[in-house]
Amino acid sequence: MLGSTARKLRILGFDTDYDVKSSDEALVRQALSSGRTLLTGDVELFFRAKSARVKTILVKGRSEEDRLYEILSKSGITQIRVFQLASRCSACNGELEDTGTKNSHSMEIYSCASCGKKYWQGSHWKKMAALFELVNSKLSRSRELD
Repeated sequence: MLGSTARKLRILGFDTDYDVKSSDEALVRQALSSGRTLLTGDVELFFRAKSARVKTILVKGRSEEDRLYEILSKSGITQIRVFQLASRCSACNGELEDTGTKNSHSMEIYSCASCGKKYWQGSHWKKMAALFELVNSKLSRSRELD
């Protein structure tokens, strides 16, 4: 449900676990034991987690921009760092390491310590940076209204 959003949170450097296989009860237990905030678009899971005293955010936004804004603002985050290479792998949440090498376009290559996936600032970077700028703009506007 929030897989794309989880990947973007990882790109931003947030330690983000994404689990589509576990039951609601298991997700609530995991959030309790790890101290994580549970993000969900499932109203039933939201209320189940709330009743178990798990910090939970019900994500209602339809667009990626709206979902990121909603999560960050409800978490008390007033601005995101736009935009350096993140410290986390978007695929597995592992930590990224500088390989000390560059690709054919002279872009530094980073590698996930867990899964080995390679990263560099390719053409998709501009789209991501634009999305994060939009989210920052919304966060700034909401601060001005407070």
